[in-house]
Amino acid sequence: MNPPRMFTNEDLWNKIREFELDDHEAQLPFSKRLARENGWSLTYSLRAIHEYKKFMYLICISDSPQTPSDEVDQVWHLHLQIYCPKVKYLTMENSEHP
Repeated sequence: MNPPRMFTNEDLWNKIREFELDDHEAQLPFSKRLARENGWSLTYSLRAIHEYKKFMYLICISDSPQTPSDEVDQVWHLHLQIYCPKVKYLTMENSEHP
């Protein structure tokens, strides 16, 4: 009997897994900034990024809503701040008006 496969859409998983959040020419790459802003080690930050990618895959294939862990949520928020400044602005604007 074959062991269960973790990923049902390997092409999608590979695209997500290979997506690089770090700009290695940046003065403060994503993973290091994530570590600094959360008081994490770089190793922990890299693990959180991997969990974030697994979560992104899960929400792509799932038929039901998913809730991220706090660590994954921290990666998500930093990702939005850096790569989606317009979303950051809208989030800040909405948080001022409950």
